Amino acid sequence: MAGKRFTVRSRSIRWRQGRYKGRRGSSPRRPPKPRPVLDVVIAVGASLIAAFVVLCMAFSLLGAYGTPLYIGYGVMMSLVTGGCLVFGPRDRAGLMIAGGLGVLCVAGTLILYGVRADVHYHPHANERPAATGKRE
Repeated sequence: MAGKRFTVRSRSIRWRQGRYKGRRGSSPRRPPKPRPVLDVVIAVGASLIAAFVVLCMAFSLLGAYGTPLYIGYGVMMSLVTGGCLVFGPRDRAGLMIAGGLGVLCVAGTLILYGVRADVHYHPHANERPAATGKRE
């Protein structure tokens, strides 16, 4: 058996109400004051950091698989934006971050599409060492 307990309150027999007898819990707190400027700064910073990381991954796709930069960036940034909308918070700050990601997705893809002829990725062309037995 679990021990002797009161039937009404389900407390142990040795339980005593503490020093503050009248206090059961705190009253509900007011929600914090809205800070729109701070929310905008955080949303812009988070969106720019996410766009930079996605751009770095798009360069990796360009070097590894030859995927055009604007396609890699657009697809991955769309996935990040959709993930932010689906899995992120539905409050004002979360929606502002998702909106910033959407704007950077569209603008970045259009800019990268516009400069696609100027983007040249040449990995290092090191010669093969003589130890491999092949010379070019």
